[in-house]
Amino acid sequence: MREIINIQNLTKEYKKGIKALKGIDLKIYENEGFVILGPNGAGKTTLLYIISTILKPTEGSVNISGYDVTKNPGKVRELIGFAFTEVTLFNTTVYKALWAHGRIYGIPKNELRQRIINCLNELDIMNKADSIIWELSSGQRKRVEICKVIIQRPKIAIFDEPTITVDIDGKHKVWSLIKDLKKYGSTVIIATNDIYEAEYLADRVAILNKGELLAVGSIDELKKPLGSEVLELEVSNPSVISKISHLGRIIVSGNYIRLYSDKLSDIIKEISTLDGIISIKRLNVTLDDVFLMLTGGVKQ
Repeated sequence: MREIINIQNLTKEYKKGIKALKGIDLKIYENEGFVILGPNGAGKTTLLYIISTILKPTEGSVNISGYDVTKNPGKVRELIGFAFTEVTLFNTTVYKALWAHGRIYGIPKNELRQRIINCLNELDIMNKADSIIWELSSGQRKRVEICKVIIQRPKIAIFDEPTITVDIDGKHKVWSLIKDLKKYGSTVIIATNDIYEAEYLADRVAILNKGELLAVGSIDELKKPLGSEVLELEVSNPSVISKISHLGRIIVSGNYIRLYSDKLSDIIKEISTLDGIISIKRLNVTLDDVFLMLTGGVKQ
């Protein structure tokens, strides 16, 4: 795949010495679904804002399709569509706001009309087309903000927490539209702390925590060090931890322990006779397991 974004040694430091990003090196490729996964405060939004020229880096560089974001911000903005966490359209009716946005980007009138209608129908807000945006619920406003980028079909489509205020049914509809953007040649970048959202949308995932890039790869690549399965143990006494900690990597959460090893069958035989174990389940490893391991949730 061809590289579309090249990030080198990217650092962003705010007042009082707070570093939101710490020497990020990253490449994003054309027409991929790229998810930036991390908890609140990880630096996800800061990274998106620098990519889209809203913020300037303290150190390092971001190059997009041959343009440096600090030296050629105008050229970069022509390539990008950004759906923010809150709606950023004019406070007019939904249809008029989307129409104005589409015309700014030169979408032909007949084509634009159809794109708006299709998006509003897909997200179940066609009945709100003549409503004033700021009179809508937060979830409905979020869907309008998503439509802004969907109708634009930009070279690089950026979504910051795209379903943060959207209900379960709406989430799947939003995800489907975001994924469809790739059919039109868009590179799609999503920042989220939703593991399921990341698994649904990502060709590759970057895991970010406290401003540091911990890992980048496909979901299968990221899960590989943990194996394909995990044991989930329910225990009656936390002292069991000391008896099994030598068997593999573990995550402890209250009375539950997740144990990772490439010898699960042998381990099950060994621990099934231990006192204090209530139940044993054999589960598939998920991206959540990877995230916990990389961010310190695993005790060796």
